[in-house]
Amino acid sequence: MFGIIVVLAVAVAVLAVRTVVMRREIRSMSRQLEDLSAGRSEKKISLTLVDARLNELATQINENMELQKQLRIDTRKSEQRLKDSIAGVSHDLRTPLTAIIGYIQMLERSGLNGEQQEKATIILKKANAMRELVESFFELSVIESGQSELAEEAVNFTNIVSEAVVDFIPRFEAAELEPDVDLGNKSLYIAGDTTALGRIVQNLLSNALKYTAGRVKVALEERDGEIILTVVNEVRPDTPPDMERIFERFYTGDDCRNSGSAGLGLYIVKLLAEKMQGAVSASLENKMLSVYVVFQEEKNKQA
Repeated sequence: MFGIIVVLAVAVAVLAVRTVVMRREIRSMSRQLEDLSAGRSEKKISLTLVDARLNELATQINENMELQKQLRIDTRKSEQRLKDSIAGVSHDLRTPLTAIIGYIQMLERSGLNGEQQEKATIILKKANAMRELVESFFELSVIESGQSELAEEAVNFTNIVSEAVVDFIPRFEAAELEPDVDLGNKSLYIAGDTTALGRIVQNLLSNALKYTAGRVKVALEERDGEIILTVVNEVRPDTPPDMERIFERFYTGDDCRNSGSAGLGLYIVKLLAEKMQGAVSASLENKMLSVYVVFQEEKNKQA
């Protein structure tokens, strides 16, 4: 009888120890899985206890994690190949499009009659829209691929905005619009890349001009150490923007794409602003769409 009790006691003790060890191993597996899921570790799950069932489970988990890792690598490679292809095609289209536009402009000055002039104007408008699309795709592919680094230097943002507005005057005049521009009475500086900042302002003006129902406003101000650029346009009643999607890639606010836009302008604004530690937002009030780009003021103004 005593022998049976001893055997049972030993069995219970062994079972208790094994249960404690198993629980410890399961907790260890759980922690390792959390680290893998959070990206804190790429190590395979390892166990100190030789248990066939737990080891089989760990092996299956490791195989699945390895498969997921390879899928992510393959997906990134595919995305990069697609971006490179888009960049290549866009680059190849830029030169012939520029030549086509040049020939059309020469044709317009060659003494066309009224009907011919009208058709040439339509062709030129379509060609310019195509060039804008190609430029947007090329620029987006370059930005997302990380092929170009943005400079970080003190930049007179007031001058950049002013120059962009002046460049857009012919387009405003063609649309019979006179923008309300208020850039303040002093130069405002931020730290950033001159070319990228110019593209931000151009895209904002182009978007406002493309979708306005009649009014466009541009304002630049300093407030509590922040430089705020605001571009406002009156919203067309038949195409109100989806404010939750306005900065999404390929969002145009026009399901029929009648505007000829790829919906990349504000998306590129957001990408470039964030790369320069800026922020973008938008609001819609009283049928006026306001897009805001905010940067920290640069105190060292040695531009």
